[in-house]
Amino acid sequence: MDPLTAISLASAIVQFVEFGFKVAKRLDEFNNLKSSEVPKSLQAIAIQLPLLVNSLGKIKTESQIKDLDFDTKCILRGVVAGCMTEIRQIEEIINKISAVPGASHTVKLKMVFMSFRLDEKMWAIERNLHTYVSVLILHHVVDSSVSVPLVVEDSFFDIREKRVTPFVERPKLIKELENHLYKSARSQVQTPTVLLVKGERGTAYALGQFRTAFWLDGSSMESVCQGLEAACATIKRSMEGSQAEKLEFVKNFLSDLWHPWLLVIDDYEPRDYENIMELLPRSGYGAIIFISSSHGSYKIDNTIRVPKYITQTEQVELNNTLIAAVQKKDTEGIRDSVIQGADVNSLIWNEWPCLHRCVLYSLEEAVKFLLDRDADPRSNATCKSALFWAARHGNAATFRMILDCEDGAGSVWKTADYQWAFDAAADEGSIEIMQMIMEKSEVRLGSLDVYEDTPLIAAASKGNLEVVRFLVAKGALTDYPFQGETALWRAASNGHFEMVKFLCEEGSIDANAKDSKGQTALYYAASIRSHTEFKASGTEMAEFLLQKGADPNIYGDYLDGPLHQAAAYDHVEMLELLLQHGADIMKNADELTVLEKAIIYSRTAAVEFILKWKMEDQVKRQALLDGALLYACGKGERLTVLQLLKAGADVDTKRETDGMTPLLWSIVCAAAQTARLLVRRGARWDVPDENGRMALPLAAMAGFELVVKDILEKGADVETRWGENDDTLLGIAARGGKHTVVKVLLEKGADREAVNEFGETVGDIVQEGNSKEVLECWAAVQ
Repeated sequence: MDPLTAISLASAIVQFVEFGFKVAKRLDEFNNLKSSEVPKSLQAIAIQLPLLVNSLGKIKTESQIKDLDFDTKCILRGVVAGCMTEIRQIEEIINKISAVPGASHTVKLKMVFMSFRLDEKMWAIERNLHTYVSVLILHHVVDSSVSVPLVVEDSFFDIREKRVTPFVERPKLIKELENHLYKSARSQVQTPTVLLVKGERGTAYALGQFRTAFWLDGSSMESVCQGLEAACATIKRSMEGSQAEKLEFVKNFLSDLWHPWLLVIDDYEPRDYENIMELLPRSGYGAIIFISSSHGSYKIDNTIRVPKYITQTEQVELNNTLIAAVQKKDTEGIRDSVIQGADVNSLIWNEWPCLHRCVLYSLEEAVKFLLDRDADPRSNATCKSALFWAARHGNAATFRMILDCEDGAGSVWKTADYQWAFDAAADEGSIEIMQMIMEKSEVRLGSLDVYEDTPLIAAASKGNLEVVRFLVAKGALTDYPFQGETALWRAASNGHFEMVKFLCEEGSIDANAKDSKGQTALYYAASIRSHTEFKASGTEMAEFLLQKGADPNIYGDYLDGPLHQAAAYDHVEMLELLLQHGADIMKNADELTVLEKAIIYSRTAAVEFILKWKMEDQVKRQALLDGALLYACGKGERLTVLQLLKAGADVDTKRETDGMTPLLWSIVCAAAQTARLLVRRGARWDVPDENGRMALPLAAMAGFELVVKDILEKGADVETRWGENDDTLLGIAARGGKHTVVKVLLEKGADREAVNEFGETVGDIVQEGNSKEVLECWAAVQ
């Protein structure tokens, strides 16, 4: 190593010594505390660091370094660099402790060590420093007097190591244990984690799995005290002191420990819980496991249930036996399967817990038995809670059992569970269950289900008046007024007159309230499809709403109203009632009059009633009849057309849009039979529409030979011409291949040699068309 390198190494040692003394001085601040208040890892570093700094300080000159051989100088360089890294980490930790505002050094130490999990890190630094000292001694850089024993933290054990025979591995339960004890094992808690391991042969299972600090017999208070005295003797290696002093010593010792600790209270009796907890530490980085196989209330939140010791194959078989018994509704079979070791939380179809299925089947004794065996009533990923199913089924006795389920922290149910159950009970009409829930928890009377219905709306839809009365009495309409109107619309649409009456009178709901489509309760009352339901309550309900001020002329956003709905469903009584209360018979809905609405759905009774309804304004009546006649002709409703003509409709009225007459419109709409009726009733065939179209040429073009025949027999000219070609009727029929019309026209004496605008004879047109049927007619009729 050249002189320059020796100088740089000496400089590095000087820097390390100066920095090391500075850090060691800061560590002294904490060493002045009581040893029980300082982590042993910090105490160990406070011992190692000054000795190391002093030793290296003795070889910090250039001349001393030059006397070392090359390999030793290289090793010394590495040690100095490594020690500098460790010291910087120590300074960083000291800075974190100092940065905590207020409080004493003791409190700061605990806060920082707990928050940053520094105890393990400090032990690692201490071991590294001890290793560097050992390396320097090995290479004769420093004297062996520098070395101090490696400081380790005391560990105390009083355990039973023998496993049970046969030993059964339970990886799932081990995972549960790891999850519960994760933070305690890493000193991330300030108060001990309390855990219950419960089940048959639970003691043997725990002892076969845990490697713990202290094991105590929890079968009585006396045995617990004896176990704590034995722990005291293990720690102090002495039996001196009174029982009270020993118990207090163990409690304080565990509270002050800086590493994780574990107590196992075996064969625990729930009745002794409070007394046992008085003897155990309430703070510290530890965990307390209670092991018990007895039944009862345990007052412990965290519980791991250990099933009976059976093989995995046997477990699957017993679980399947339990599932089969539940499906068969066999209470004794359920009991036997569980006693033999079946898992009470087995899933049916990987969805339904057995308890929930028993609730659904109303197996009250089975439900009680499974609950006593700690079946979990809560929901899982695929099935709602047993509380929900008990509420939906409506069995009050079963529901009470489920409702009263508790664990160590009290009721197992959350606010959401109560709400779902309340909504289900309301939907089923179970006021008794609803009252039970409201005694246990606050619920929202305006909560929305999957269909966005509140309990009030759902009950109104079903006509459950008692539930609605109950909800209104509890403030449903006061706290959530928006739901009253929806309830009214639903009740009206389902024909629940008493519900409508209650909501309007007791709930003060406006009879003219509009829904999102602009419709009112009167509209929904007129829309009841079933004639049986309508006769039972529809007219009476509509009459009540009209008395409450319902307006029969309110039409929704989709241009539909009560009168049109009554016509669509053939409710004649409703039509009469609405018209008597001022409904406008001329009002259009989606461009249809009420008469046309009845025609569209072929409601003959409604059509007949409207035709007989007396209207003071005869002009409006004529417009109503004429419009309906055109509409009926387009649909080909011959009977309705006849009714309209008898009622006074004008057989030659014209459409406003294109001037078509009923005869023209029926031919265009291919309603040949209707067209023949109109001809017989005196309809004019020589009235063109705005495009010049007339009935006879259109009938010939459409192939309606009987319509053509009827019109000709009424006096029409067989040589009538029409179209851009100026063809005769025979030419029009021949060009279109309408052989039946050709035959009729030839029989009526139509001119075969008539020439059109282009000089074509009818014979030319027949030859060009080359229609077999037309050619046959042409040859047959001379």
